[in-house]
Amino acid sequence: MKKNAVFIFIFVLMSSVVIAHEFWIAPDKYKLTSNELFSFNCYVGEDYKPEVWGKRRDRTLIAERFHLNCRDDITVDFNNKDSVPVMMKLTEKGNHLITLRSKPSYIELTGKSFEAYIKEDGMTNIIQYRKENNLQEKRSREFYRRYAKSLLMVDGVTDSTYKLNTGMLLEIIPQKNPYAIKINETLPVYFEFKSKPLKNYQVRAWCKKNGKLLIKNSYTTNDKGFANIPIEYKGEWMISLVKMELYTADVSKADYESFWGSFTFANSDE
Repeated sequence: MKKNAVFIFIFVLMSSVVIAHEFWIAPDKYKLTSNELFSFNCYVGEDYKPEVWGKRRDRTLIAERFHLNCRDDITVDFNNKDSVPVMMKLTEKGNHLITLRSKPSYIELTGKSFEAYIKEDGMTNIIQYRKENNLQEKRSREFYRRYAKSLLMVDGVTDSTYKLNTGMLLEIIPQKNPYAIKINETLPVYFEFKSKPLKNYQVRAWCKKNGKLLIKNSYTTNDKGFANIPIEYKGEWMISLVKMELYTADVSKADYESFWGSFTFANSDE
């Protein structure tokens, strides 16, 4: 009896929580000098309020560092201490990308919570599917994966690292170097899913400074997968989106599969 009660409690808890939490990588400093020791970690949270992403060792598929034509697997260092900030030094001047791909995780939500989640993130394909099949009140079973990038700058030097396609299923690729964009200029960004442009899809831009949220705006990509993001403030920026599809690998295990992407940088001294 006690065992069943625990199971029911866990299920209700999971079903009542909407997983519309952003996921991102952030260093303690985005602008560094050569060989300067810094730390970074993975975070989840609503409204860009960070909570450390737990169970990193179990959830991480691969973590990498990119600089121009160099690509380093840093998964071992990344997972050496679970949830603890990762310490690193960058010896080459210029831009560096730190990326993470997660393993699939599973969650179930009540119909009400799931409907709120997909509406919040503009997943019109799933909204329409559930409406057409009278599924709005049905609980959801979902696998979700994380894809995150963070762009750093060393010794005040910019280069083409920012626009690398890292081969992830979900790619967010600025078309100009974020560290060369001035206030009130526009940052064009390309969004790609499974090697194809993500057309007419909702994406988001966030900006915070000193813990205060300054921007939380939604934009829609055009028919070529591009969106223009106005850079109106100095601070820590995140560009993000969630893409969802029907899960077809084994319908007995899940109904949907989602892919969460983020790209962070800072145009201030944070």
